[in-house]
Amino acid sequence: MKIKISEIPEAGLTVSERFNPVEMSLQTAELKFTAPLEVTATFQKERDTVLVQVEAAGNTEMVCGRCLEVYRQPFDGRFDLGYELKGKVALDITNDVRQEILLSYPVQFLCRPDCQGLCPKCGKNLNEGSCSCSR
Repeated sequence: MKIKISEIPEAGLTVSERFNPVEMSLQTAELKFTAPLEVTATFQKERDTVLVQVEAAGNTEMVCGRCLEVYRQPFDGRFDLGYELKGKVALDITNDVRQEILLSYPVQFLCRPDCQGLCPKCGKNLNEGSCSCSR
């Protein structure tokens, strides 16, 4: 997402763009985007800086870290960025948007907060009921 600083009017500038999550290296072993990522950025000049409010939305498939089931969840990220204008003619916020999205991923992917996981002995998904082995 690139813009020329001179194109930002006093009232601000809003830009929307679609990104391919694969090309942005946003996929992991546990998380896959199922459609393009929609990113909207609002640029506002304030003295010697540009403040940017970013909203990113998409659909994901994730693998639960406890039961290993695949589940779907919408991605909705909001964050603010700031850039010093000194000596700059244009801004490319693509890499910063990528970094913020990666930082917003949960430490552990869970299909639900009370996921029971798998039986350590027989491997049955305990969300589907108890197993018959003695744990």
